[in-house]
Amino acid sequence: MEYRSLYRKWRPQTFEDIIGQKHITQTLINAISLNRISHAYIFSGPRGVGKTTTARILAKSLNCEKGATPYPCNKCERCIRITDGYSMDVVEIDGASNNGVDSIRELRSKVNFAPAEGKYKIYIIDEVHMLSQGAFNALLKTLEEPPSHVIFIFATTDPHKIPSTILSRCQWFNFRRISLADIIAKLKMIAKDEGLNINDKTLNMIARSSTGSMRDAESALDQIIAYCGKDITSQSVSEVLGIIEEEVFFEFIEAIIKNNTLKGIEIINRTSDLGGDPSQFIKNLMEYVHNLSLAKVCQKEILNLQGIFIEDRERLLRQSKIIKLEKLFNMVDYLAEAERKMRYIRHPWILLEMLVIKFTAAENYSLKEVKEEKDEYFLDFSTKEDVSIPGKKNAGIREEMPPKKSIQDKIKSNEGSSNKAKEPPINLELTQAWPMILDRIKKTKMAVYSFIIANNSITIENDKLIIGFNKEYTFHKESLEKQNNKMLLQELIKEKTGRFLAIECIINDHSKEDSFLEVEQENKKKAVKTRNEESKERAERTGEEKGNIKKRSNEISKDNILIKESLNLFEGTITEEK
Repeated sequence: MEYRSLYRKWRPQTFEDIIGQKHITQTLINAISLNRISHAYIFSGPRGVGKTTTARILAKSLNCEKGATPYPCNKCERCIRITDGYSMDVVEIDGASNNGVDSIRELRSKVNFAPAEGKYKIYIIDEVHMLSQGAFNALLKTLEEPPSHVIFIFATTDPHKIPSTILSRCQWFNFRRISLADIIAKLKMIAKDEGLNINDKTLNMIARSSTGSMRDAESALDQIIAYCGKDITSQSVSEVLGIIEEEVFFEFIEAIIKNNTLKGIEIINRTSDLGGDPSQFIKNLMEYVHNLSLAKVCQKEILNLQGIFIEDRERLLRQSKIIKLEKLFNMVDYLAEAERKMRYIRHPWILLEMLVIKFTAAENYSLKEVKEEKDEYFLDFSTKEDVSIPGKKNAGIREEMPPKKSIQDKIKSNEGSSNKAKEPPINLELTQAWPMILDRIKKTKMAVYSFIIANNSITIENDKLIIGFNKEYTFHKESLEKQNNKMLLQELIKEKTGRFLAIECIINDHSKEDSFLEVEQENKKKAVKTRNEESKERAERTGEEKGNIKKRSNEISKDNILIKESLNLFEGTITEEK
């Protein structure tokens, strides 16, 4: 006997055999019993949930030799022909390959013929959303008023592509994904009939990999039987379907919780070396994080709905207590973005390694860097001494000029204190390096340079650099306080001086001193005013000289009319008269 795949062998033959679609099968049973059969149906839903199967059972129920019955016998010639797919009264059409206007015209020319043997002529059009707009328009009139013996059944996975004019002429049934428990129950039935040696946990792995599709689960089981025979283990299922064991994700999340970057990267590399699929790793990890979130915020009974076994459930609950919910949300966002980018990256495992670094090291990297700096990298700065930072003599080159004011004291000494701290030496190294730091900042990021030079005071207090601003430069202060801008300034200071300084920005409410930008603008105004005055003075001096020369020329030539007219014509002067 010819071999038949499991999903064909175990295809439901009655409405009662259909799993997980009670809301649809009960409606159709009642419609047949009450003789309220519509002329057109739309069956929509994901793949492998029973759309075409339901259409065939409905066709058998209407054309069975017993008459229209919700319980077809599956033994008469009509039921057998419909089951085997060669009934003349049940026509199955592939909408993807017959999507043109000509195909629909041919269908319209045939609908008027009476059925050959049954009561109804039934047209089942699979993937009907693939029909062209012209084909849908050609179908409209026939669909609205078909002959009494014609019934249309449209199956689709994308009902939103069907025009509303078609939808309004049909009864629409939306098939749902099949629950995990129903799939496991059906797989147990198949395993028992096939004589398979398989445990519940392995069946659970197969069912979860099918994502709600009964056909996918049956096809996967068929493939696994071909690989390992009657004795099926979880290891065999993982190898065939590319499923990564739950223990891997438990260890992975444990490494992230403990900020163990090396351990997390080792898990990624180990999975990669074993031939794991990075896309499948992301999907399974996202599912694990989802279950971990449910374990954290919901009662543990909800985990039963996810098909999680007791030992895994207890481990999830224990792990959920020591991880923050915000981190779980951020991980899901990152994984969703990584799954989208994965198809464009040559080495997709890099995205998962960066996930480990992001959630184990990057979040507190700047804080760790500050803690790791030791006292030998600092100079003991005074809280009272000012460190003056002189500027260049050339005031016309703005980027080479440091702030106008010297580094000033921010905190007043306590008047009631009897002990006065010893004043340490001034940091002359920072004084000398400041112009070079400003120059590097300008070349690296001009915006940060403009924020810094708007200050009107800079104070060094122990290991902290305090930058003061006037009230009108609040925007500059807030912009400089951003983490990336502060880190840039810290890195450049460390590069030039070898010391790490924390950065603090304040508003000097009591300060009456002008900011560097104000001084710069005032200098420009004075320079422009000076240039204007000098130009005016030169013009007056030039005019006076021209007047003297003209007067002398007029005196020389007052008796010579010809010379005088020539001078007026050419606006010339006489330098010598002989």
